[in-house]
Amino acid sequence: MKRLIPSLIFIVSVAATPAFAQQSGNLRVEFQGPGGHSSGAYGRVSALHAAARAVILIQKALPAGSYQITNLTGGNSVNSIASDGLIELKLTASNAKGYQELVAAVTKAAAEGAAAENAFRGVKTGDLTSGAPATVRSSVKPF
Repeated sequence: MKRLIPSLIFIVSVAATPAFAQQSGNLRVEFQGPGGHSSGAYGRVSALHAAARAVILIQKALPAGSYQITNLTGGNSVNSIASDGLIELKLTASNAKGYQELVAAVTKAAAEGAAAENAFRGVKTGDLTSGAPATVRSSVKPF
């Protein structure tokens, strides 16, 4: 009888294990731009505006419940155009393929958010500001 009870516990615990395993992870989406002081550089692209545009696109692209935005920040000080923007989010999918699809959608939304900010300000790839790129650029990395 003593041998039978541990065996039954093992069978019950295996039967309670779900048939699928969720995959989740955290992403950091960074935006970089030239920045500047609002009085001398009015009209330059804002990395924080690009991040905000990307958040809207992420909301449209990802299914409800598959993501959670945990941080949205950027900028350096009052009266400045943000040279950096940051979105941190957690993604959850039912499997590895679904997770990779979410990452691809976030990467696309980040690139489109940066492109929308560049287009809004009339900045094109190759334009320079004080010798540095005048565009907002995005990158997506797990953390």
